[in-house]
Amino acid sequence: MASSPGYPSMYDIGEGALIVAFGNRVSDALRLRVANLHTALREADLPGVFDVVPAYASVLVRFDPLRADIEQLRATILPLLHREDRASIPEPRHHTIPVRYGGEDGPDLAEVASLHGLTGAEVIRRHSDKLYTVYFLGFLPGFAYMGRVGRRIATPRLSTPRVRVPPGSIGIAGAQTAIYPFNSPGGWRIIGRTSMRVWDPYAQQPALFAPGDTVHFVPSDSMSAPADPGPPSFEALNPIFKVLEPGALTTIQDLGRPDYGHIGLSTGGVSDIEAALRANALVGNRPGAALLEITWSGPTLQAMRPATIALEGTDFGCRVDGTLVPPGVGWFVRGGATIKFVQMSPSGGGARAYVAVSGGFEAPTVLGSRSTSLPARFGGFEGRALRSGDILGVDVPPAAPAHLAGRYWISRPDLALHGSTLLRFVRYKGVASITPSMFRQFVGQEWRVTSQSDRIGIRLEPNGEGGITARTRESASLGVVRGAIQLPPGGNPVVLGADHQTTGGYPLLGVVAQADWPALAQLQPGDHLRFMEISREEAVAALSASRNALLDGLRKLKLGSRESDYALV
Repeated sequence: MASSPGYPSMYDIGEGALIVAFGNRVSDALRLRVANLHTALREADLPGVFDVVPAYASVLVRFDPLRADIEQLRATILPLLHREDRASIPEPRHHTIPVRYGGEDGPDLAEVASLHGLTGAEVIRRHSDKLYTVYFLGFLPGFAYMGRVGRRIATPRLSTPRVRVPPGSIGIAGAQTAIYPFNSPGGWRIIGRTSMRVWDPYAQQPALFAPGDTVHFVPSDSMSAPADPGPPSFEALNPIFKVLEPGALTTIQDLGRPDYGHIGLSTGGVSDIEAALRANALVGNRPGAALLEITWSGPTLQAMRPATIALEGTDFGCRVDGTLVPPGVGWFVRGGATIKFVQMSPSGGGARAYVAVSGGFEAPTVLGSRSTSLPARFGGFEGRALRSGDILGVDVPPAAPAHLAGRYWISRPDLALHGSTLLRFVRYKGVASITPSMFRQFVGQEWRVTSQSDRIGIRLEPNGEGGITARTRESASLGVVRGAIQLPPGGNPVVLGADHQTTGGYPLLGVVAQADWPALAQLQPGDHLRFMEISREEAVAALSASRNALLDGLRKLKLGSRESDYALV
């Protein structure tokens, strides 16, 4: 919903977020307005608001739609859009960055020079002569979009992104320049590299840069130690399981890290939130306890001490010493027992399951969470998926784990996918939205999940002939949310997952309703799906019904005081 036909405007992005747009271009004047609103909203500490994310010319406000009143939120934001006095914007800092240009550190320098009829030395001079301003952080944690490079060296992205860009690499994309914070894929033109570390999740200030900071690149012939030493090693204090086989992709997750979108870090955490909540409740844990998320196939674990476990999500055929253990039941495991998952994700089933242990899994708390961030390689077990030989610990060893066994959900949701999954979504109608013709093409056909899908995004292709034929182009990047449906230039949509980037420049079709996020999390390659548009009000009602069903199940479990913990999720 727009506040006016022009700018500034407010638009719904799903049922749990607003986009406040000052325009759709890059300028210093708009950057200051964004900074002013971003700071004012963070200082306001509004009820139900848990993240505020600035971009080039807009601010994303994320909130819990069951706690925050949308009309009251709009009424609070509206007078801030036109106020002349500035909020207490943090004082910008200046950074001098030594750069070794060209060679192995700058593999695209020669091509950039050739495209513009310059020498490599001239590109270096033009890049290092300017003072850059940080507009915002997005794409990756700590990745700062800086502008603007001179017209003579402004260069489009690579047509095919690299699979791996080393940490500290300095790139150009259009009129922007940036430093890659860690090993990652990337399509920017790499002209040099620095040894300065721009992202450290273990530091008091994880990101080196902040919006408004100024940056000067200085040519240097030296390069010190690598900029990305990786996460510290982890040793469990209270060992409980040894990993004999890790499964396809098994990670430690919890409910994630809200309120870090402004430094480019999405909330992350479990993909299927409801399944994780049910699993933790069965073993008496609080909702934020860490548990295992398993994808496509399960691990084999050996119990090093007695424990009670619970499985939720897809049934991967778990057996404890050969005895079948169904999802939805608290199960006692003796010391020395073997927990094994004997089948891949079954036909008609889903992609993910969760293993909770009484007391929660042990892992270091980083930025307020134990979740594994696979893109940024931190959190969980050394920032990675589990491997054979890993020793898992329990966070709070229960005195009598056997007493927690025997609970079960009286009624569980049917996780089987019958034919084509139907995902409800709220259409996006703001800046960078798609045309009515493209929207009709999107909702009028069946889609198939591709093998390139992961925790970052579910990639789709037409199931048969079709697709979205209209060409699209990128706009000034906006903040994006989990469940957002983006449309890249190729015409095949991408639905953002738990580890999504925090900003994006692709046109948006809409956002999958939060009540359907569990179904989204369970999609796997080859699954078919269709989309059905619903209103924001219908999405909120569906989420409320889903939350109430969870609370009703908790009451039947008779958790006592722990039930109130789940009411606040």
